[in-house]
Amino acid sequence: MPAARAALAGWTFSGDLRHYQADVLDRVSVQTEDPLHIVAPPGSGKTLLGLLLAVERGARTLVLAPTLTVRRQWAEAAIALSPDPAQVSEDPDDPRALTALTYQVLSVLDAVNPLAGLAHTRWCEELEADGRSAESAAAWVADLARTNPDAYRSGIARRSRRLRRRLAREDADFLVAALHPRARDLLDRLVAHGIDTIVLDECHHLLDHWALVVAALVARLRDAGRRPLVIGLTATLPSPDDADEYDNYTSLLGDVDYEVPVPAVVREGNLAPFRDLVRFVEPTAQEMAFLGAHAEGLDVLLRSTFSRDAGLAHLVEALQPADVDGDADARLAAAFGADFGGAEVAAAMLYTVAPHHPLVDLLPHAARRPPTSEEALRLLGRYAVERILPDPARSEQWERIRRALADFGYSLTDRGVRRSRDPVDTLLASSLAKDHAVCDILRIERREIGDDRLRALVVADFERHGNRHGGLVSAAGALRTFDVVAADVAARGLYPVLVTGSRTHIATRDEDVLLPALERELGVPVAAAPLEGGVVSRVHAPGVGAAGMVRAVSALLSDGPVGVVVGTRGLFGEGWDCPAVNTLIDLTAVATASAVQQLRGRTLRCDPAWPGKVAHNWSVTAVLPAGVPLRAAPDVDRLRRKHARLWGLDRDDRSRVVRGLAAAASARQRTLLTDLVEHRRDVPVAALNAASDLGGRAATRAEWRVGEPYVDREAAGALVARRPGTPVFRARRRTSRVLCG
Repeated sequence: MPAARAALAGWTFSGDLRHYQADVLDRVSVQTEDPLHIVAPPGSGKTLLGLLLAVERGARTLVLAPTLTVRRQWAEAAIALSPDPAQVSEDPDDPRALTALTYQVLSVLDAVNPLAGLAHTRWCEELEADGRSAESAAAWVADLARTNPDAYRSGIARRSRRLRRRLAREDADFLVAALHPRARDLLDRLVAHGIDTIVLDECHHLLDHWALVVAALVARLRDAGRRPLVIGLTATLPSPDDADEYDNYTSLLGDVDYEVPVPAVVREGNLAPFRDLVRFVEPTAQEMAFLGAHAEGLDVLLRSTFSRDAGLAHLVEALQPADVDGDADARLAAAFGADFGGAEVAAAMLYTVAPHHPLVDLLPHAARRPPTSEEALRLLGRYAVERILPDPARSEQWERIRRALADFGYSLTDRGVRRSRDPVDTLLASSLAKDHAVCDILRIERREIGDDRLRALVVADFERHGNRHGGLVSAAGALRTFDVVAADVAARGLYPVLVTGSRTHIATRDEDVLLPALERELGVPVAAAPLEGGVVSRVHAPGVGAAGMVRAVSALLSDGPVGVVVGTRGLFGEGWDCPAVNTLIDLTAVATASAVQQLRGRTLRCDPAWPGKVAHNWSVTAVLPAGVPLRAAPDVDRLRRKHARLWGLDRDDRSRVVRGLAAAASARQRTLLTDLVEHRRDVPVAALNAASDLGGRAATRAEWRVGEPYVDREAAGALVARRPGTPVFRARRRTSRVLCG
């Protein structure tokens, strides 16, 4: 197909290439069947680089992007290179010389679930593994399908996805057969069109289903006699934690062929200079009390559930089955005979929470004991699954128990209770002290940069998570963070705004300024209603969804008056761009390389309104006080994982670019942190923070030496340090990138 191989002939680029873009084009060959795998940070010009590689190959090209917005960016950039805009298409029904589509349109699954039967069987098997008989498990699942079809469909869909992933890895034809007919037709159309180059943008998404569908397309093209080139472009590599998903990724794209480091892009002036900083906090007194008594709190939850009403009735019914004839003794014997384990724990719980109940006198002596923690949790899980989940009217109670258990490190699912997360980790990750640290950071930044310049983004994992009802640990998330920020004088005059997928909040005192500004951006009437307490108001803009509100608030962040935005990672992570942002406050608990680097990429865009922009990226980390006997530091471990793949200027030697915590914390801070975590001495959190030399943005920019020539070379080095008074030394190995010149 000569026309297909020469489809991009005549496409030209007349601008200036950046150093690393030219280096990639010089080093890699597109006349190959092996995939090209290129890693480059946000803002480094990956779109142009991918297009130039495709143009150099010259063949018909398919670009796959994760969102409609990114797809449009590719199409617009391609039209700028093409001699005829008609050569570029975003229509899956009309492929052209270059066709830009989303991964979703290529891989949408058939609405008919071919795995529903297998998923139903798997669910029953899971319940049997928890101690139910095969008959009672099947009866419960069937009853759930009748009484709460939404919960049933959710459980079937979740298990179907797991089955599909496993089967797809074993049989690619099965995966293609599971696609929607339109998606299968699209595969046929692309093969017939003669696609020879496939560009995968943000290819770190290709971990599971999308990776397998793209692999199926490549296999179809090869079966048709072509040898397609796959070009993968990403800002970050995925985590190898899930071996199966990581294998899908690497089997499609192979090893990295070229990595453009963030420091190189900063040095060339295409990203803003930056500093990574850490703010340390200790849990609040209430949180420490909860941590010390979390076992007692779990006991309170169990007792309050089973000592009255439906919970107590559940214990009685477990010991007195209604379908058995005879007196109470006969029914009790039948209960133990049918399900000894279930009856034993129900008896132990009844004895504990209602010792004067008439049934207690009939219990065997061995059953008159408190249940173990494991038994009590298993009983709670069965009660929630059998009695609460099937009743849609009790969904709030289900959520209350689920969220309360999450605070104790357990997850409640439609198969029972499972150990999930360490409660110490849960508490430290969601500590209220982190919200107050946001206010401290805003004070620091206002003094350093001034209100007119400060543009801060505060990012949490979710709108709300944790325990909303138990009262043991307040619900963390963007909503709680904004409540703290809005009430603190640190944000007064910065006009903070909260935006999540379902709501927008402002400080009530700012209504006179922000409501007219939002009306101008949105083009619709905007009103606000104060929430309980009157400090925060909820914004109402008829017909405006989350995407529209994000665009409006981003514009106000760029041009004023908004100086602080609080939001969730889903809205303000990958794909969101606002060059004015110069301060990131990271409250998230994710530590994967892809999520961390994408989040920090939000501050690195150059700001046309501030040519001298320097970004500050703050991580907020909770540590246990020295007096606490627990030897646990999960948030510190998370901090180290977050920075493991991040480059930055060495905090103690600004002539070096290093990767790891040395770019965010000084040697003095790291020593104090180690002393605290290992209980060597009492280190107040104030001392940890005082050991950080904030410096000034002008000094940071000078240290980056923007615009000067450099040699990009990575090397491993050793730092040997000896603490005064210690008889031995410790050697720390770290990787450094030297920008010479």
